[in-house]
Amino acid sequence: MIFLLPVIMLNASFSELLKVPQLVSHFIKHNQLNADIGIITFIKMHYLGQDINDNDQEEDMKLPFKKIDGHHMFSLGVPQGKTRLIAAASKKISSKKVFGYQLFIPGAYTTSLLRPPTT
Repeated sequence: MIFLLPVIMLNASFSELLKVPQLVSHFIKHNQLNADIGIITFIKMHYLGQDINDNDQEEDMKLPFKKIDGHHMFSLGVPQGKTRLIAAASKKISSKKVFGYQLFIPGAYTTSLLRPPTT
């Protein structure tokens, strides 16, 4: 399990979860400024685009899942279950010779390019 620790630590989702305390402290700050802001209103303000102009855009962008850096993404492919190899259907090949020609070996004198004249 220890060998998976770098994979988990470099995964963007896990690094975003490390920002949850920042989310809580930011919610408490908003709640102190306006006691009518509940958790649902806070999430709508920061994640659904209904943010009020409260001059804390820099802090808002530090919240989890506001922006995800692509260079921290890591994907690990693990096959599911066992892999089965299925044998391909085979057809028996006949050992009978089915050539349409006869074996012909020409004589040495007929293949010579420069033959001596015949009498």
